[in-house]
Amino acid sequence: MPPSKEAQAALASAVNGWFKNFAGTSALDVARDLSLDHSLVMRLFEELAETGHGSINADVTLYQVSFDPENIAAGFKHEPVVTHIFFPSKQALRDAFYSSGLPQQRLPEYTTRLHLGAHQIGLAYFAEEVLARYLDHPELYEINDSLAGGDISALSSTPEDRYLYVRYGKCRLRSGSIVVTAIFKDLSDMGPSEQRYWHSFEIESPDIDKLDAHFQNFLARTYEGDFVDFEDPVTRLLEGVKGANKALDPDNLFAKAQNVHLHLPVEQTYKSHCDAASELYKIVGPDNLSQSTLKALLTKNFGIAPEDLKHAESGRPLSTLQLLALLEEKLKAPGLLTKLLRPLSQLRVAADHKVLEVESETRSYSREFAEMCNELAASLEELARLLAERAK
Repeated sequence: MPPSKEAQAALASAVNGWFKNFAGTSALDVARDLSLDHSLVMRLFEELAETGHGSINADVTLYQVSFDPENIAAGFKHEPVVTHIFFPSKQALRDAFYSSGLPQQRLPEYTTRLHLGAHQIGLAYFAEEVLARYLDHPELYEINDSLAGGDISALSSTPEDRYLYVRYGKCRLRSGSIVVTAIFKDLSDMGPSEQRYWHSFEIESPDIDKLDAHFQNFLARTYEGDFVDFEDPVTRLLEGVKGANKALDPDNLFAKAQNVHLHLPVEQTYKSHCDAASELYKIVGPDNLSQSTLKALLTKNFGIAPEDLKHAESGRPLSTLQLLALLEEKLKAPGLLTKLLRPLSQLRVAADHKVLEVESETRSYSREFAEMCNELAASLEELARLLAERAK
C-alpha cells in the first residue's frame, strides 16, 4: 500500500535532508520544512516505516535552543523535545537520486554511495597496494603507518586534485593477506581523482579474520574512542637506533636515525619485500655504523690495542661488521645484532642485484617485514642497555 500524500511529502523532505547531511532527519526538521504539526510528522514517519520506506529511531530526546533578544539576561534556553529520527530506505534514496539531476553531475564514486544510503562511518575495503601512491612520495604526503592502520594527509606541495586526509585501518583476511579499510566519510571528502584511484583497488565482500588483534584495535580507536596504541615496528626500530646513540652520547653509533623511504611493504611481492629490506639495511647496516665510534669503544672501554683491530694474516683493518661482532663479544652478547643483519643483507643484495619477479602472492610481506623490524628493535634495545651499563 503506497503512503499517503502527506507521508510522501515527509519522505521527500527526509530524502533531501539525507542528500545534504547523509544522516537521519528529525520530525522537528520536517515539520519546520513543510509547516506541519510536529506530532503529525511523527505519525507520518511511523507510517513510512510500516510501509517499508525507511526506519525510525523513535522517541529520541533532542533539545531546542532558543534566545529571546528582549530578555538577554535569560540567555539561551534548552527545551527538551521528544521526536523521531527517520532514515530513508536505500530504495527510496535510489529512486529519488535517479529521478533528480544528481546523476548528470557525475558525482565521484564514494560521494554517490553516500547519496544512495551508505553510512558515513561505514567501511570500504581495498588492496594494501592502495597505500603505495602515498608511501612512495613522502615529499607530498605525511603518513602515520602501523600494523593496525594510520592516516594520510596531503602536504602543501601536493597537487590540488590529489589533496586528501584519510584515516585507514588494516585487517587480515582468512587467506593471510592484508587489506586496507577506510570510512566512507573520509573517502567522500577526497577529490574525484583520488576517489577513482581508491575505487580501482576496492575489494568487495572480503573474508575477514575476525580474530585479527590489529583490526580490533583499529575498530576500538575509531568507533569507541579508546586510547589504543597501534603497533608500529618501524618507529620502534628507529627509536632503538636513537637509543643506541643516546647510550654513547655525545658519540653516535649510527650516523643517521631516520629514513623517509623506510616503511612496511604494501605490494605483496618478494621484490617489494626486498626493496623494503634494502631501505632498512641503510639504517642498521654497516654503511650507517660509525667505524670511529666502534674503534673508540673497543680501545678505550675494553682495552683492545689498535693493532688488534686488524686481520692477523693480511694486516687489513677489520670491517665494520667485524668490529660490531667484536663489540658484541666484549659485551657478552655474541651475535646480538650481527646475526640479524646477515639475512637482511641477503635481501638487500637481492633487491639491488637480482631481477626479481613481481607477481602478487597471498602471503603478507608487510607482517613478515614487521617481525623483522621488531626483532632488530629488540636487539637494538638490548644493545643500548648493555652500552649504558658499560658507561656507568
